[in-house]
Amino acid sequence: MVVEDQEPTLGSSVAHAERCLENLGIFEHLEAFLCLNPMMLDEAKSVDRRHEEGEYLPLRSVVVAVKDNIETAGLNTTGGAVALKDYVPRRDAFALRRLKQHGAVVIGKTNLDELAGAGSTLSSLGGQSLNPYDPSRTPAGSSGGSAIAVAIGACNVALGTETVNSIRNPAHVCGVFGLRPSRGLIARSGTIPVSPTMDVLGPLAGTLEDLALAFRMMIGFDPDDAVSLAARDLDRDGLKVSRWPKVEGMRIGVLKGLFGKGEEHVGINRCLDAAFERLRSRDVVVVEIEEPRFNSLSLYNDLALHAHEFESAFDGWLSGLNTGAPIRSFRAYVEDGRWPHSTMHMLLKTALDADRDDAKLDYARKIAAAKTIRMLTEELMQGHRLDALAYPAQHRTALLIGEQSRPERNGVLASALGWPAINVPVGQADGLPVGLDLMAVPFQEALLFSLAKAVQGPPVRPPIP
Repeated sequence: MVVEDQEPTLGSSVAHAERCLENLGIFEHLEAFLCLNPMMLDEAKSVDRRHEEGEYLPLRSVVVAVKDNIETAGLNTTGGAVALKDYVPRRDAFALRRLKQHGAVVIGKTNLDELAGAGSTLSSLGGQSLNPYDPSRTPAGSSGGSAIAVAIGACNVALGTETVNSIRNPAHVCGVFGLRPSRGLIARSGTIPVSPTMDVLGPLAGTLEDLALAFRMMIGFDPDDAVSLAARDLDRDGLKVSRWPKVEGMRIGVLKGLFGKGEEHVGINRCLDAAFERLRSRDVVVVEIEEPRFNSLSLYNDLALHAHEFESAFDGWLSGLNTGAPIRSFRAYVEDGRWPHSTMHMLLKTALDADRDDAKLDYARKIAAAKTIRMLTEELMQGHRLDALAYPAQHRTALLIGEQSRPERNGVLASALGWPAINVPVGQADGLPVGLDLMAVPFQEALLFSLAKAVQGPPVRPPIP
């Protein structure tokens, strides 16, 4: 665990790097990584030398796993795609660069749903990653490899990206913390994009303290991502543990329309009910919200607009690489055909049809729906005097490999609003992790951290194979 404002308690960077490699070896069969960093131990030795020379390194002893759609200097950055397998960036993504400046070392690049386009962590380059609690199930996605890496102790912190729910859903099924930050606090430059409207980059971690510290270190303005102007005005010191607000007296709205109501949802709902009781024991007021327009079955269809922006975003990224581009265009990638058809076919088809008149109308409808749901959410929070909202990340625990995804994903709500949300491990149902999503208005991450601390369940680890 990392203790805020002090040196991490794990000892030297080298010692912890070696421990992470040992843990990875035990769980290697889960296929969490696409490649490892061959310079990891040398980089850890360099961090220890910097520490011995008196440099303040708040992330000394922090090992980071990096989702493979985030550029990492000297390591292949492929998006999990065979078509991009030879692309090696010359510099780190802005957020990763900040972590390394403060003493973190990279263990390697994690598997993902190809180009972060689906939700089971299946790619043409890395194959299918496996859930650490039950290898017959998926780790969700698209940041599934990153969630696995945290769960098995191969790192303290992992970097993920999220368009719809690609950080929080893997956090839910792998029993770790995952943060979707307020839009603009973490620069997205140096990542393979899907949707400029919905994309964010954020951390996953095994402890809330590690998550918060890494998040604080990643915040910053990068001219290559104009949206990150929001980071200029944030008081980063307000994210220190000592500055988190007290939860006593806070009011939390529970969105009942986002809960499953079938027999198969009973286990998760029991975990969530116990979590709300923990909040009540801390004098948090829990308010049940019965609003039919918050409906799991319709949210995704109404709000998920990322496919309409995919082609232009991807081509924009390629054009920024100039002569270093690994492929000619998005359409060339699609025509290459080596992507997983079971998970990518409909997404790519929608992306290629984005210029059709009916697709443009659908895109406009989704933008309007996001504005409507934002107004509704703001009215609810003001009317009930709420500090945050709570709901299940998913109605179910991890799906079996090959099982069809269901329209029970609630993460799109925060993604469409651009609001921060954190997935908190709160318990287990039938031996599988259960997460609770907490969402607040923009730039209230410290409030979310306080609530997460109050509601989290006892720590658990995957079974040793």
